[in-house]
Amino acid sequence: MKSQVVALFAPLFPPAKLGGGPIRTLEALVEAAPSGFPLSVLTSDHDLGSRDRLPVRSDQWLKHHDASVYYASATSIRGLFRGYRALKSRHPEVLYLNGFFDFKFSILPQLLWRVRYWGRTVRLLAPRGEFGLNALGRRSLKKRTFLSVYRALGLHRGLYWHASSEFEADDIRRLWGGQSTILIRQNETLLPQTALSPRITSGAAPGLRAAFLGRLVEHKGLHIALEALSQVESTIELDVYGPTEDPQYVEFCRRLISELPENASVRLLGMLDPADIRSTLSGYEVLLMPTAGENFGHVIAESLSASCPVMCSPHTPWNALLEDGGGWVLDRSGEVWAAALDDYASLSPAERLIARERAGEAFAKWRAQPGDPHVLELLASRLATTGE
Repeated sequence: MKSQVVALFAPLFPPAKLGGGPIRTLEALVEAAPSGFPLSVLTSDHDLGSRDRLPVRSDQWLKHHDASVYYASATSIRGLFRGYRALKSRHPEVLYLNGFFDFKFSILPQLLWRVRYWGRTVRLLAPRGEFGLNALGRRSLKKRTFLSVYRALGLHRGLYWHASSEFEADDIRRLWGGQSTILIRQNETLLPQTALSPRITSGAAPGLRAAFLGRLVEHKGLHIALEALSQVESTIELDVYGPTEDPQYVEFCRRLISELPENASVRLLGMLDPADIRSTLSGYEVLLMPTAGENFGHVIAESLSASCPVMCSPHTPWNALLEDGGGWVLDRSGEVWAAALDDYASLSPAERLIARERAGEAFAKWRAQPGDPHVLELLASRLATTGE
């Protein structure tokens, strides 16, 4: 199997953290890359929505394990093209595009590919959930206009897709047709093989301790959790962790919080450092995730790895594992979620501890599954069979 020099385009890469789970997923993909696939990552020197530079040296190559990372001053076109030139000098054979709609790190690199700026290269594109119906519904006119232009330019031809699940592969086929060339490979993870033991918080107030962890945008569904809390009869405390990506949506959620009954309380605690996620979640009895759709859902794996069961919408690849002990799969309805929360809160502390232990067992079962080859190995095998 012939190795490939790989150029990876990503708008966010550690130490960036405001983009959530996809950053950790990408870091795992880079660190798990097999030897023989030299990886050069081009990314921004700013975090999501931040005006401050990351604590890294910009506009030069840095080492990240076995990969090289270039944090470009991408806020200026000059800085961005300086990064492009640095990447081009490495003579890549594969362009891995982490995302579809980002202009600087997906659209523009592919337009340059169209005019052979990168030489003779193969493209592998991971849409990262951007083709889900709910995701396409946001800013739909702008997105559908670009999809039409992309198709008209023929950029979809000869393209390899990286789907993290059959769930996402179906989204790709719906948009680009059944003949699309899709490599299905579950996202890499840096999580350990076994789960943390549930952490018992001494002196905690009575009631169910729940957490929400994710970007504060409508797609993640915090408002559904809050609608459920407005209807519960049990005592429930919800701690919300995540960056304020959509201030108007956060203000809407604050209004919902202000109207909650006395038996339901909510704290907005801001960003949680990725290094603290597992230890923090191990102290909660349930993670609430009423998302409109995830191509993977890294936070679900993190929660299960902390022995914290997950209440989740059916729009993720985790349905089977959650129904097999990892948690609950619920329709996106405040009434449905309220009933599920009341049922869980009615259990004794010992019974809820058993549910948490079962979540940890579900995680161990998932981690014990034999892994497929790395997506770059899958691509190399496919290229070998086609003679490209």
